[in-house]
Amino acid sequence: MVNQRKLNNRQEQIYNYLLLEEQLKVSDLTEKFSVVEMTIRRDLEKMEKMGIVKRTFGGAILAADLDVGFTKRESLNAHLKRQIGQKAVQFVHDGEAIFVDSGTTTPHLVKHLPKNWELVVATNALNVVAQIQGSKKEKILLGGVLHESTLSLVGPIAMSSLENLSFDKAFLSTSGLTLENGFSNANVFEVQIKRKVMEQSREVNFLVDHSKFGIQFVHKITMLEGVDRIITDKKPPDEYCRSIKKIGIDLVICNDNSFSTS
Repeated sequence: MVNQRKLNNRQEQIYNYLLLEEQLKVSDLTEKFSVVEMTIRRDLEKMEKMGIVKRTFGGAILAADLDVGFTKRESLNAHLKRQIGQKAVQFVHDGEAIFVDSGTTTPHLVKHLPKNWELVVATNALNVVAQIQGSKKEKILLGGVLHESTLSLVGPIAMSSLENLSFDKAFLSTSGLTLENGFSNANVFEVQIKRKVMEQSREVNFLVDHSKFGIQFVHKITMLEGVDRIITDKKPPDEYCRSIKKIGIDLVICNDNSFSTS
């Protein structure tokens, strides 16, 4: 258990980011917090002494013996993720075939789908398929290697499973979004699944809580141009809104029916 009272605000945010990702780079953190590398390195040094992180070349990972599981990550911004998932339901229609990928936001979408809808729901996420047990929906769970930190199935078997499938809509998650490098994730195997699903889908939706804007990870999923809709919990910074509108992406903000770029 982490004693967060001993962490300053920036260190607590670093810890929360690490709950969501397998690793973080010093360069990404300096950009995110607008501080010099030495400041971040001191933060990580302190957190390593506390047993929270293990420093790596150019970055850090959570300490191997730190008791942090999927449930803890799921609890971060849980009410916002629930809002985003509920909002996304309005873009699903009875009779469609959809893909819902792994994450802590996407399960809220399937949880709130009408029980009597006859949908085909494909996923590589154990926590997603668990939400629709006992429903009329046809369920397709990809095979693959279990990635325990996200409860997702990835790798060659999962990729092969997608070859003969096509979807009306995909609902995907991301770990970060920047104007310069688009959507990104720390795990290359997760990215491979997302890219393949995008190829197989007529419409691509990303579910993105506000904390992901301005964050960049090493593996790029796609640039903004590859997306049809972004669903988020609050209005992004103005420069994001301008770019999203210029590209023609539908930007949907929870609890703000007056705002849309479409």
